[in-house]
Amino acid sequence: MMSQTHVLMASALFAKPGSTLRNTAVIAGAIVPDIAIYGLLLWSKLRGIPEATVWNELYWQEPWQTYTAAGNSIPLYAITLALGLILLRAAPGMFRIGLFALFLTLAALIHIAGDLPVHVADAHRHLWPVSDWKFVSPVSYWDPDHHGRSFMLFEAILGIGLSALLFTRFKAWFIRVIILTCVVAYIAVPTYFVWQLG
Repeated sequence: MMSQTHVLMASALFAKPGSTLRNTAVIAGAIVPDIAIYGLLLWSKLRGIPEATVWNELYWQEPWQTYTAAGNSIPLYAITLALGLILLRAAPGMFRIGLFALFLTLAALIHIAGDLPVHVADAHRHLWPVSDWKFVSPVSYWDPDHHGRSFMLFEAILGIGLSALLFTRFKAWFIRVIILTCVVAYIAVPTYFVWQLG
C-alpha cells in the first residue's frame, strides 16, 4: 500500500484530537516500515541514479533488502511493544516514552497488516531476523499483472473515505491540510511513477 494509506489507516484507528504525543507516534509508526525505501530514494536522487535503476536493481540488492526487512520485522516490533508496555508501568517519568513506543508499534503493525496481502515479488521478510520467509500474495498494490489497477482504485476509495472520516474528527487547519495532501497523493504518486518509469 502507499504510505499515505498506512498513515490514514493508523490515524483512523489510533489518533485522537488533542493528543499530540500519541498522534505523532501514530504517524511515525505508520511511516517507519517504509523508511528504508525513502532512504534509498533520497540516496539515489543525490547520486543521480535513474529511477528505473532504483526499482529494477538497487531495491533488490543489499543492504536495502535488509534495511527493508528490519523496518517490516514483526519480531522487532514485538520487542518494541513489550518495552513500551514495561515503560508505561515503570516510573512516572517513563510513561510518555512508553506511550510513544506503544502507539508507534501499533501503527507499524497496522502498516505491516496492510502490506502483507498486497505484495507479490516485492514481499517483505516480516519475520526477520528469525526467518527469511515471505508471504507472496497473488495481489499487488501496484503491479497491473497482479490486479494492481483494481487494487489502486480500491486503495484510493479507501483512502478518500478514511480522509473524510479524519477530516470530521480533526478541526485544526494544519491537520486538515495534511489530510488533503494525502488525498492528492492518490493521484500524484501513480502519475509520478508512470512518468518516471514509462
